[in-house]
Amino acid sequence: MRFDTLLIANRGEIALRVMRTARRLGLRTVAVYSDADADSLHVREADLAVRLGPADAANSYRNTDAILGACRRTGAQAVHPGYGFLSENAAFAQAVADAGLVFVGPPARVIELMGNKAQAKIAMRDAGVPTVPGAQGCRTDASVLEAAGRIGYPLILKAAAGGGGRGMRVVHTRDQLLPLFALARSEALGAFGSDEIIIERAIEHARHIEIQVLCDEHGTCLHLGERDCSTQRRFQKVIEEAPSPAVDAPLRQAMGEIASKACEAIGYTGVGTLEFLLGADRSFYFMEMNTRLQVEHGVTELVTGLDLVEQQLRVAQGERLSFAQADVRLSGHAIELRVCAEDPAAGYLPQVGRIERWQAPADVRTDTMLESGYVVGPHYDSMVAKVLAGAPSRDECIQKLVAACDRTVLLGIRSNLGFLQRCLRHPAFRAGEVTTGFLAQQDLQGEHWRALPSEHALAAAALVLGGLARQRAAALAPPTALWLSPAPESAPGSPAPAARQVQIEPQADGSLTLKLGNDAGADGAADRQRQVANLHRAEHELGFALEGVFRRLAWFQPDPDCVWIQDGADAWLYRRVLRFERAGEGGAEDRLVRAPMSGRVIALPVAEGEQVGAGAPLLVMESMKMEMPLCARSAGRVARVLVEVGAQLSAGQLLVELEAA
Repeated sequence: MRFDTLLIANRGEIALRVMRTARRLGLRTVAVYSDADADSLHVREADLAVRLGPADAANSYRNTDAILGACRRTGAQAVHPGYGFLSENAAFAQAVADAGLVFVGPPARVIELMGNKAQAKIAMRDAGVPTVPGAQGCRTDASVLEAAGRIGYPLILKAAAGGGGRGMRVVHTRDQLLPLFALARSEALGAFGSDEIIIERAIEHARHIEIQVLCDEHGTCLHLGERDCSTQRRFQKVIEEAPSPAVDAPLRQAMGEIASKACEAIGYTGVGTLEFLLGADRSFYFMEMNTRLQVEHGVTELVTGLDLVEQQLRVAQGERLSFAQADVRLSGHAIELRVCAEDPAAGYLPQVGRIERWQAPADVRTDTMLESGYVVGPHYDSMVAKVLAGAPSRDECIQKLVAACDRTVLLGIRSNLGFLQRCLRHPAFRAGEVTTGFLAQQDLQGEHWRALPSEHALAAAALVLGGLARQRAAALAPPTALWLSPAPESAPGSPAPAARQVQIEPQADGSLTLKLGNDAGADGAADRQRQVANLHRAEHELGFALEGVFRRLAWFQPDPDCVWIQDGADAWLYRRVLRFERAGEGGAEDRLVRAPMSGRVIALPVAEGEQVGAGAPLLVMESMKMEMPLCARSAGRVARVLVEVGAQLSAGQLLVELEAA
């Protein structure tokens, strides 16, 4: 045995996932943490935990010296990098090896080779793997213009030194090329420390198919089937499944054999993933290789019955694989949902804040670090949980996850949980017809995607804010009248929804009558009356029948004038408002642009004195690994710009002030 103590150089759910298997194999586990994660679940679950430094990843989870120091202090003989951070950093892998420790992953030379997309394409082409036509190493306007002229449009710009969708842009016309090239270089430099860009021909109507590989140190290279990762927003996966609805047994065998031969050619060891684009004509092209465990490894585990972390650790111990290619069987179907702290209706704007209530769904697998009271900060990725289901058929698997979304409680910040459920319910997804452009083509304000609170949610909010969720008074309470409004979407400039009046009138038989008024300012229509019966109160949960339909809804009240209500997969923040607050009424606040969360200014496209139109970008900020423009809510003149490029921002900070046009 090469090691009995394993340090996990990562955080959150992946650290917990690795610990679970390591403990089952009898290994002692060591966690590391930043100041932001000092009270996180992965710290408390490990046998030992060592502080690395402040919240900034460069001084903590990306700090090689601090991680190696933690190994020395705890006696750890091996390092598992998880995914993200230093997991595909060849210098880190080499530093671990030079310290006499075991790096749970491939050799540093392989990470270096496959970590640069330009070098990786050459290596794969030499190994007989089909690649997308393109050009490597573009750093100047002249080089990218020349390459685009040869390749043709549409095309894709990608960061050569990394993946995850950062630094990636689709270019449809020559006019778009140079502005998007500048953005891609900026984002790539910030994310990976290199502004080198590769350019590839865009394969239209393509699927994103990846092949899971597993190789030991004794020359055995196996493929474990494919995953379909075509459901993406901004080139980042949100739903993954195995097997792919578009891949049959002969195509699976062909792709798997090519992936295995490629691994043999480069001397790969451990688990890894080769990512391909699958065209409508069933031709496939290599995109990149991830030399680590993937976020979505769980769907492969569910259909193969293998524990991929266990296989990683056994290979790292020098063991031979205990099974052959003929022993690999795919059984049933599995799907994973990436639950993120973001607002899809606001352009997937990341969210920060305290998770007031969290309850994972039963009967499915949930990988997460969440617990009630956890604070989602701006320092790391927005993904907070993965919900996975396996079933004998794809239809049954989809239905299990639809039900799981309804049974999840996530209150305190906005998330994409309801959005994911609507993805699962979309006819194109149910038919297995989703390609990589699916979500980009959707109108998220359209009928299928636009969520509206139910009357049960409105009634629950009224009961909580009316003081009836906790009390068990024998005497009848007096009638109560409230004006309630669900808080607006978090996109800068989103109008506040109209308030509605709710009157609560206790009845002699113990039931309640709710009179639901119209939007504030609406004229002419009568109030709607609803009967509430069978009221059951529990800790942060209300059950009641509304017009004979009984439901239970979770709630949390952060202050006396607002309440979070879990309404199926969606959560609504209701607030008590004044009678005549209306939606869409512009005012002085509409001309103030504030930071929606903590972050950093990376671009200021306007200057004081400029005239701008409604929707014009005023500032670009970066937070949670994403760039987001902040736009004018209405036309006007830029009166003051209160920050400069590079400035660190806090939530709510005033950034730009406009004057009326």
